[in-house]
Amino acid sequence: MQSLSIKVGARSSALSKAQVKEVYQELCRHHAHILFENTYLETTGDKDRITSLRHIGKTDFFTKEVDLLLLSQQCRLAIHSAKDLPEPLPPGLVISAITHGVDPADVLVLRPGQTIEDLPPRACIATSSLRREERVKELRKDLTFCDLRGTIPERLELLEKGQADGVVVAEAALIRLNLTHLNRIKLPGETVPYQGQLALICREDDTEILELMSCLDSRKPKPQILYLGIDLPDQQEKSLNFIHYPIIRIHPRAFHQSDIREGFQDFLSYTHLIFTSKNAVHIFFKIFSHYKYTTHHLHNKEVICVGSQTAKAFASYATLSPLIPSVETAEGMIDLLQGLPLANPYFFWPHSALSRSVLTDFFIQQKWRFRECILYDTFLNKNLRPLDLTLIDEIHFTSPSTINAFIEKFGGLPKSKRLKAIGPITQSHLMQRLNFP
Repeated sequence: MQSLSIKVGARSSALSKAQVKEVYQELCRHHAHILFENTYLETTGDKDRITSLRHIGKTDFFTKEVDLLLLSQQCRLAIHSAKDLPEPLPPGLVISAITHGVDPADVLVLRPGQTIEDLPPRACIATSSLRREERVKELRKDLTFCDLRGTIPERLELLEKGQADGVVVAEAALIRLNLTHLNRIKLPGETVPYQGQLALICREDDTEILELMSCLDSRKPKPQILYLGIDLPDQQEKSLNFIHYPIIRIHPRAFHQSDIREGFQDFLSYTHLIFTSKNAVHIFFKIFSHYKYTTHHLHNKEVICVGSQTAKAFASYATLSPLIPSVETAEGMIDLLQGLPLANPYFFWPHSALSRSVLTDFFIQQKWRFRECILYDTFLNKNLRPLDLTLIDEIHFTSPSTINAFIEKFGGLPKSKRLKAIGPITQSHLMQRLNFP
């Protein structure tokens, strides 16, 4: 896809630049072809260090000059702290998105090692807000207050110079400037609306920007995602609401079963271990321990995992670094194996009863010695709560068995929902069950 460069306007402070970077990184997760061309400038609020912020209200004190770039068509997108937006916006401008943002809390920053109890009587706290002043008073009524202006680093300098005993700032600012190592106390009570969130402003007739930025808009209802895997993904997008519905259950086979017992009794003879699922890794190590093996017995083995998640599961038990194919499928593992210098290999492949025969067929074709061992069976989880599918926007399938189990439970695949398959094999199976060629 051809790249699209968007001219962006924002304030010139370090915090504002971090906010622009945050928006760009989030946007690239949805639109990898987007590039930002940034223009940074000082606004009235940046230049005027005298006027107190305590009574300015919802004016364009921090936004006017940036918004003029939009109105004069010198940029297509303006990025502001959402709490700084004027009411109303200048005619011709609209909010294309309010981001999900970061922690909205207010915090009182103190010197290293200090607590609020340690502060001297009538210690001076610097803040730009009457509301924040009241929140600090809830912690200690004897404290006094002074006004506060400037950038975040300039505000924090008041502590270093001894001009204040504490400084109140937004936690979001510390997060974005990588200053969360500072000694601070979260203040009680609510904060101003939209603190920690960013406002993306564009011209009301710029339909392309409105459409592109919609993916970052927290004002839209979160899509309800039905996630059918046994475990939720490690990282979940803030803009999505995952409903965990583990539609399959794993039933390990008996450790003393003859093929499992013989497979592990011959363990020291294997040169390579093959893992094609996280579940196989977890059950393997339970049996491994049952037969009195330790990770020391792995050190002369080459370990190959089908993908990064399977390798991560393996790494939770042993310090070895498994090989991972560039294409995370059995076919990708075959390509990897064909590129290895192998001399008299002996493969051990513990897996599910539902595993495809691709690796078995390949080992036979190559006339390589191998032993496969079925460790577990997969069944429909019949202990799940009733579910109203009309409340679901999207369904995530993590394996062919989750697709089969869903069909068994619900009678078919709902074509009115967005269906997402994790991995190419699951995708192929989904297309097959949907009767696509």
